[in-house]
Amino acid sequence: MILIEGQIGVGKTTIGEIIQKRFGIRLYQELSNPDTLALLDRFYADKRRWAFTLQIHFLNERFRMIKQIFRDGGGVLDRSIFGDRIFAEMLAADGDMSEEEFRTYSTLLDNMLEHVQRPQLLIYLDASVDTAMDRIRNRNRGLESGIPREYLEELNERYLSWYDRYDLSPKIFVNTEEFHVDAPDELEPVVRRIGDAIASSR
Repeated sequence: MILIEGQIGVGKTTIGEIIQKRFGIRLYQELSNPDTLALLDRFYADKRRWAFTLQIHFLNERFRMIKQIFRDGGGVLDRSIFGDRIFAEMLAADGDMSEEEFRTYSTLLDNMLEHVQRPQLLIYLDASVDTAMDRIRNRNRGLESGIPREYLEELNERYLSWYDRYDLSPKIFVNTEEFHVDAPDELEPVVRRIGDAIASSR
């Protein structure tokens, strides 16, 4: 199991698709379920109403994907259960999840993590908030385009802190400011580095 984590709009799915094509490791996409997209739109329109429902939905989907990965003998996740708590913590801090909802979510996550095998590798993709906002606008994915800058700034800080503490597997840090995610020639050095990391973590 290989994890790709990072800020919204940083290029996780793009890198995951390249890994799938180049190394033959199946990509399990966060947004592959139509219910996920529908719930995300509702969440961005009314966070307090849909925050808890969305977080539980994501937990369920991520746990299902992990079980499938180990049944199939391997896979890549373009966001994972291991970093999921970051989003719930932000929602609870902002008052969009009640204390009872956050405790329920946290207990469920902890129970799931007791039954999840460790990942093989973490690939962390980094980008500035300005770059993330540009990429979000360019992909124009529904109400996501209206995410406030302040939200992305806080998410970036929390994600970087999570990366520093992460110790479940080998990890590599990729600065996506150094290339365009849609430019194959610029991506080649990054793909080789990821390939080396995958090989050395086996």
